[in-house]
Amino acid sequence: MTDNRTGGKAGRLCALLVFTLLLVAVPAIGFDFYYDLNDDTLIKDVISGAYTGSPGGYSVQLLYPLSWLISLPYRVAPDFAWYGLFLCICQFGTAILIAVRLTALFGSPKSRAAALLAELLIFLGLFFRELVIIQYSVTAGICMAGAIFLFATSDHKKEKNAVWLLLVLLAFSIRTEVCLMLLPFLLAAGVFGIASEEKILTRANFRKYVLPVCGAALGMLMLLSLDMLAYHGNEWSNFRDFFDARTKLYDFYGLPDYGSNSEFYDSVGLSRESYTLLENYNFALDDSINTWLLESVAEYQKGKLNSTFGFVSKNSVPEALWLYKNRLLGGASAGDLAVAASYLLYLSVCLLLPGKGSFWQAARSVLPKTALLLVIRSVLWLYLYMIDRVLERVTEPLIMAELACVLGFLIRDAKRMRDIGEDTCLQNKRAAFGAVYTIAALGLFAAALHGVSGVREEYAAREKADGRWYALMDYCRQNGQSYYMIDVYSATSYEGASYSEKIFRNVDNSYKNFDYCGGWLAKSPLARQKLSDRGYRDVQSALIADTGMYFVAAPGRDMEWLEAYYAKRGAAVACSRVDEIYTDAGETAFYVYRIRRADNEANG
Repeated sequence: MTDNRTGGKAGRLCALLVFTLLLVAVPAIGFDFYYDLNDDTLIKDVISGAYTGSPGGYSVQLLYPLSWLISLPYRVAPDFAWYGLFLCICQFGTAILIAVRLTALFGSPKSRAAALLAELLIFLGLFFRELVIIQYSVTAGICMAGAIFLFATSDHKKEKNAVWLLLVLLAFSIRTEVCLMLLPFLLAAGVFGIASEEKILTRANFRKYVLPVCGAALGMLMLLSLDMLAYHGNEWSNFRDFFDARTKLYDFYGLPDYGSNSEFYDSVGLSRESYTLLENYNFALDDSINTWLLESVAEYQKGKLNSTFGFVSKNSVPEALWLYKNRLLGGASAGDLAVAASYLLYLSVCLLLPGKGSFWQAARSVLPKTALLLVIRSVLWLYLYMIDRVLERVTEPLIMAELACVLGFLIRDAKRMRDIGEDTCLQNKRAAFGAVYTIAALGLFAAALHGVSGVREEYAAREKADGRWYALMDYCRQNGQSYYMIDVYSATSYEGASYSEKIFRNVDNSYKNFDYCGGWLAKSPLARQKLSDRGYRDVQSALIADTGMYFVAAPGRDMEWLEAYYAKRGAAVACSRVDEIYTDAGETAFYVYRIRRADNEANG
């Protein structure tokens, strides 16, 4: 394929520039980019130095080598959104890499423009929210989807594997669990790549397919080893055990209620008052809630769950199948419909429009791929329903990866069918394909309009929640001599909109003199360092020592649980509301409480 036939390198470059401009400008002009959840902002705070006062790589969620690299520019320019920029580069950069591949695969300017338009509509129509409201797990999913597409459509005789390998390792570093979940699609692309060769067991195929996969595995092992080395100290090792136990209990097994399990809780020394801290996630208040306790509760709850060949889950296989069936028949999202449409398009193009190739010749290639992909996707979806983790930040990457795999197979197989030969009905077949493309494009355009509308509604809700969250941060900065512990559920969302931060506006990475009274970073060496730097030994004693630590909660949050906890510990306390935090509109966002011993309160 020469440059004359493809319209020249200048034409490809121009098409890519237009694609990039539209992809970035459409979300950027209408919206500010957001971190999705406070999980994302907490990662940013650790890396930027806003959490402890010094940039560092111990973000816990991202692998240490990547966190450390992102923290370096914060040491030079601390008030720039380097972490947010990194996530944006990963997402938009992956889309551009896919576009580069498309311009190489499609010969004529017309077909190239159609392919780029299709990709643009897929991103803006199906995943517009993910481009504007950024979540690191989804970013990892986008990287994996890009790697899968590039691998499935690569010409292994001409191209190197560096790009898709880099995307896999990047996804592994950003969110290891998402990368591993989506690996079966990448392996499927490799298996059928080998199967499409004339001879399978050859040195060339080993070099083209097996070595890159081994390289990816070796890269993952190296990254994981560096991460483990960074966290190898006793403090971090103990915290990682605590983190795993907490994750297992909250995310996979669930916290058993106290009433019907009081005998068990008594046996492990967990009082009703301390249980309430687990229930409302404020467990940083109680140092007796340790790894052993969480593992004991998790193991106890594990025995009450379903077990399938040793795999423990909240839902049984029949229950998961029922939920999966309901999603397919009645609860499908736009992404689910797009995946179903991609399968139909793949089968129709490669089976019904095979040129001079016979139907059965095409079927031997297409049907096994389709069957394997359906098995992979069904197993993964059933797994998510069994563990009851069907969250958008998990399902969206799954949809992206499957769509990338099917469309990658479609492009490669359609090209192969075309190369077999052309028959007299080719013009009619092209017209039919053009009609299908037009219908799909219109559907994606409608989805894009709907997606923009949906993001606009969520954006407005976030703006309202933002007013409260920024009021809290401003209040804490204005009272830098004090320190604030925030009730966890008061710090998650307001009227359904998550508390987070804009990525590129109002950037302030200065030290934050507050922390959550729980969450995934609670009881970590960083959290303990943050307390120690302020002269506090632990949260429980500091709150009642009249040393400048205050408790923050949303209006309407009952504080009796806190007084009851201290009473169980032998300290009668009173929660006195000493201040209110107001938004710019004059609404009360949070209450500030001073926790003092009752006798001190009476004397004071």
